Amino acid sequence: MLIGDAAHPVGAGQGASMALEDAVMPAQRLRDALSVEDALTGFDRERRARVGKMVDAAAANRDAKTAGRFASRIRDLVMPIVFPRVYPKATRWLYTYDPGPLTTRPDTAESGMADRPTP
Repeated sequence: MLIGDAAHPVGAGQGASMALEDAVMPAQRLRDALSVEDALTGFDRERRARVGKMVDAAAANRDAKTAGRFASRIRDLVMPIVFPRVYPKATRWLYTYDPGPLTTRPDTAESGMADRPTP
């Protein structure tokens, strides 16, 4: 299974964060799903939206850095005013993401599997 930058080379400086999310989510899906195939399908479906948003954000960031001379000058004049007011709200989705808890299934306590580590 590919995770983090290997699976999502977005270039937005989020590789380690994405790798951690990519590690937690399949473990959650494997814990809850009836089969490995169902778990991986669920993981792919759920990650696709967030990763797609990250790819779009990275592309917009990259494109802003490669602007022409006129656009670069306008950006340099506007950014000190706009950036502090807009950036925190625009990136809240990125920094406040919570993939949820990674716990054992409730049915493992009765089956004697409670002592096993969570996958």
